[in-house]
Amino acid sequence: MVSTQLFLNSDLRDVSRIKPDLIILDYYVGREGVGWEFLQLLKMEDSTAKIPVLLCTTAIKLVQEIGAYLATKQVMFLRKPFESHDLVTSVQLIMGDGLISHATNLPESNGSAKKKVKNSQKNNVV
Repeated sequence: MVSTQLFLNSDLRDVSRIKPDLIILDYYVGREGVGWEFLQLLKMEDSTAKIPVLLCTTAIKLVQEIGAYLATKQVMFLRKPFESHDLVTSVQLIMGDGLISHATNLPESNGSAKKKVKNSQKNNVV
């Protein structure tokens, strides 16, 4: 199931209710505060902290500075712009076999970091 949501930073109840297997977050320059605040709240809340996040961004400096740390929080990056097949491949890798790998990459065309995360019984993507 795929669900499209616009979440307010102060309210993660919908995320907790939906219990997604993956969140795809559009993190864009000019509104960094909104995306960063949502990501921080998401990872601080016990009920949502383990949900993997695919962060789609042009903020390459951010990825370089804190990417390794965020990977420990199950946050992976997909550099914009990207082709639709890059997004599909990234989601497939993240929702893959349940293994965690810090050393491999998402599709080469975007230079992002890949991490396979545990797959649950129902694949809900937000």
